[in-house]
Amino acid sequence: MSNTLRGEVLRSFKAIHKVRKDVFKGDIRALAEGRKKINEEYKKHKHVDNDESIQELVNYAKAVEHELRHCVIQAREVSPGVYQAEIREDIPKLDNVTFNEDCCNNVENSSVKGSTKCR
Repeated sequence: MSNTLRGEVLRSFKAIHKVRKDVFKGDIRALAEGRKKINEEYKKHKHVDNDESIQELVNYAKAVEHELRHCVIQAREVSPGVYQAEIREDIPKLDNVTFNEDCCNNVENSSVKGSTKCR
């Protein structure tokens, strides 16, 4: 393995651990399980020596890091049945569409289901 590729592997290892700390901040169990899983995966592939395979694994690690950073949120139970979501700044936020109850009632009452267009 070239030094450049070795550096990429180490950077991906550090980056995925860093995102683990950010995503699961304050959750001791998730932090420990995440550390364990990441270390297992890197150790499992420690003996791969084909440069193309190593590059594929590095790309996979980057995809996992992106998924954790941009798609995983933490929710904590603050009281029975009530949860508070911890949404970080790097989580993409989408525009919400206002629910229109009248639209649903019109569809239920129409003789041909789906014939009423509502937005």
